[in-house]
Amino acid sequence: MRGLIPPIFNKIVRKAAILKQFSQKKSFLKSIAPDSPLQGIAVKLVGDSSGDPREFFDHYSAYAFWATQKIESKAETSGQKLRILDVGSPKMMNSIISVRHNVNAVVLANCQDKISDIKYVYHDICETLPFPDCSFDVFTSTVSLPLVGLARYGDKLDANCLPNFVNELNRVMSPGADLLISMCLGPNLLAFNNGWFLDIDTIQNIFKGWTLVDKLVDNWSSPYGTRKNSIDERFTSDTDTKDIPLGDYHVVFLHFKRLTH
Repeated sequence: MRGLIPPIFNKIVRKAAILKQFSQKKSFLKSIAPDSPLQGIAVKLVGDSSGDPREFFDHYSAYAFWATQKIESKAETSGQKLRILDVGSPKMMNSIISVRHNVNAVVLANCQDKISDIKYVYHDICETLPFPDCSFDVFTSTVSLPLVGLARYGDKLDANCLPNFVNELNRVMSPGADLLISMCLGPNLLAFNNGWFLDIDTIQNIFKGWTLVDKLVDNWSSPYGTRKNSIDERFTSDTDTKDIPLGDYHVVFLHFKRLTH
């Protein structure tokens, strides 16, 4: 029952606001212009439905902009549509990118998308990827690689999933391909069934064979909500983890590139 108290209390407060809204409604309706197309529409008082106008620009949104900007820059240079492989990024990001590019999104379940141009592939990435060699120009993934192999979302429990998946990326990505990923940057720790929190050296070791060409840390992305930095210092290229406590992390955006010789 304790879990029901806040919703019930909120409902009471919301309905009590109807008493105040009677006078507001009368004044509001009286002010509608006689020739307004909204004149005469039925009215229902619902109580307090006010909301906070602020919308925080979280690390998911920041990564989506960062990755899309890089994708469009690459497309402009190449002059062609890109073949993109994604694992775990928000559907909104992938659907927008699919307007201009060919997006294959590996998912574990049907998301009921019947409108975008995304090609969904139902597959657990602990298994060999169902794509031929050199199939993709860009790989994207929004803080999903730290979670793979932990059976958190009904996937297979596999301690070697992440390094094995990187080996599969080595196979399916084309020469000159780009990896645009976000990871949990922190002192090395396996928070079992939650995720791998890794320092930059360990991450680079996992992606050996790829060259790190860009990095961006969101210092406001701690799961504990800590924001020690000012807004001007929110996004930095500093990947040092000495000030991040064990068990905490900051989300880092990483751009790896396969350099052709």
